Amino acid sequence: MTDAELFEAILLDNEQAFNQLFERHWLKVYTVAHKYVRDEELALEIAHDIFLNIWNKRQELKINSFKSYVITAASYHAIRKRQTAKAIPVQYVDDYEYTEDAAYAISGRHEHNQGEVNIDEREINDTVNHLLTELPKRCREIYYMSRRDNLSITEIAERLDISKRTVENQLTIALKHLRTSLKVIILFSCFFK
Repeated sequence: MTDAELFEAILLDNEQAFNQLFERHWLKVYTVAHKYVRDEELALEIAHDIFLNIWNKRQELKINSFKSYVITAASYHAIRKRQTAKAIPVQYVDDYEYTEDAAYAISGRHEHNQGEVNIDEREINDTVNHLLTELPKRCREIYYMSRRDNLSITEIAERLDISKRTVENQLTIALKHLRTSLKVIILFSCFFK
């Protein structure tokens, strides 16, 4: 059975179909999560949470590509776990005095937060790059030439010796894939808050 057929069976509360999808995809989910968190137990926990959430919310989910859905979920969930693990605990101090050192420490926090913003941007770029690996090589190459190298459709067509129409079609495929996958990430941000 295809993933889509198995997911349809899951909507009818078929646990065997769920187990088949789990067996088929859990290693991919675990591998993606582990890439981000670099911790076996945490990656296993993420994989377990994702599949548990799919089972528990199966009637609410609209999944076009199960593989893309769970891989994107693994990326998103792992990034969130990693950010949570990096959070600095706040400690309460009874007799805290405001000093210049304290003021410097507080103003230094802004620079730390800017660093976190840079890390977030890098993680988003990592996620986009990971999503692009699911595309055919030529499609990926055209996307990078357009977005990374800032080449026009005409320039790409000339460099690759293909028609402008082909370039447009490949860019459309890449952008549609990213849009769909990123919608899944946004959906997961609602479920995992």
